[in-house]
Amino acid sequence: MNKIIAVDIDGTLLNSNHQLTDVTKNSLIKAQENGNIVVIASGRDPKGVESYAKALKLDEFGGLISNYNGCRITNFKTKEIIINHSLDDTLLKEYINFTKNFDAPFLIYLDGKIFTNKKNSKIAEFSAWINKMDLVVKEDILDNIDYKLNNIILSHESKEILDKFETPIREKFANSLEIVRSTDNYLEAMPKGFDKGTSLIEIAKYYDYDIKDIIAFGDERNDIGMIKDAGVGVAMGNAHPIIKKLADYITLTNDEDGIAYYLEKFKLI
Repeated sequence: MNKIIAVDIDGTLLNSNHQLTDVTKNSLIKAQENGNIVVIASGRDPKGVESYAKALKLDEFGGLISNYNGCRITNFKTKEIIINHSLDDTLLKEYINFTKNFDAPFLIYLDGKIFTNKKNSKIAEFSAWINKMDLVVKEDILDNIDYKLNNIILSHESKEILDKFETPIREKFANSLEIVRSTDNYLEAMPKGFDKGTSLIEIAKYYDYDIKDIIAFGDERNDIGMIKDAGVGVAMGNAHPIIKKLADYITLTNDEDGIAYYLEKFKLI
């Protein structure tokens, strides 16, 4: 039975220099040539994964991109949005009112751009660079939310400061929002009950596969759901300790082409 291969981007598909190596790229193309399906599962906006989806030839082989930590799933070939979970308007406003006085820039994916409410934010500038998206500073972006969002991100250069904000946010919204610490610098809020793991369940149904035939590669805390829910959850050698603890297998690091190593070892290429 062929497999669905779900890959996170940062820290997994890309190396520490934020590059997709030829070894990893060619291994995933070869896996598709052998009849397997590749899915990119990322916290990023669709525009932020587009170049990697093209490099992996998902448009040729019919792969999917799962964005906003599983809240939107798109057929990359047809551009059809097949799954879309957005934040409730009232709940989003409540969240913004609770957090807007925290000293942490908001990051909002909207219309193919990243919007932030803080000037001179290094983490916002880095986010735009890594996603290959324009950054727009709009200090009143939170004042009139008349658009649908799949997620909203609080960011900070300091892990310790974001740690301090995370505790009251979780205490307030644990039962109404999915709160995910995707890295030390990003705290994301999404619709309750949806994550990369639930997206794999939806993807399995889309392709008429059993969930046990999905292999998921990840490294960070927003990958917990898919590492747990996939038939085989594979932690990168550089993964967060909790990912390694939950994984069925630990491969080499992202700087050692850990995806390619696994695919070759288990004869998927």
